[in-house]
Amino acid sequence: MTAPDGIDEGSAADQSAKGHASLPHTADVRIEAWAPSAQECYEEAVAAFVDIFADVTGASSGQARPFHVGPGSPDLLLILLLDEVLLAVDVEALVPRAVHVEPPGRDGLDGVLTLVPVDEVAVIGPVAKGVSYDNLLFGPRDGRWQCRAIVDV
Repeated sequence: MTAPDGIDEGSAADQSAKGHASLPHTADVRIEAWAPSAQECYEEAVAAFVDIFADVTGASSGQARPFHVGPGSPDLLLILLLDEVLLAVDVEALVPRAVHVEPPGRDGLDGVLTLVPVDEVAVIGPVAKGVSYDNLLFGPRDGRWQCRAIVDV
């Protein structure tokens, strides 16, 4: 099945599949993610975001760090979560190897980022500078959650 904007998500029989993709967008990168639940969609969005600049497959198991972002709308929570990743990369030179997000609550998102030093990952592209509010999307569609964000690189 093809997702909005031409992303191949698997067969039509597999409507609950989760995944992510990044696509060139002028001088930026558009990330998209989809999953059966909101929290999994946020997790896939972080994976798409990291995939822009790093391959974490060979990194150590990393250190778990809890996070809280919000409150805010689902769209704003997406930006705040990706900003949390940017902060770790820019200030501490740490890259998320994995992320776990709890179901969204009224006061925001809680979860755990598993972080590894940037020198343990293969840098494959420019590190993001920020996330745009333009063309931002986060919500349910066609029986699953989908999100989209434009990332300034």
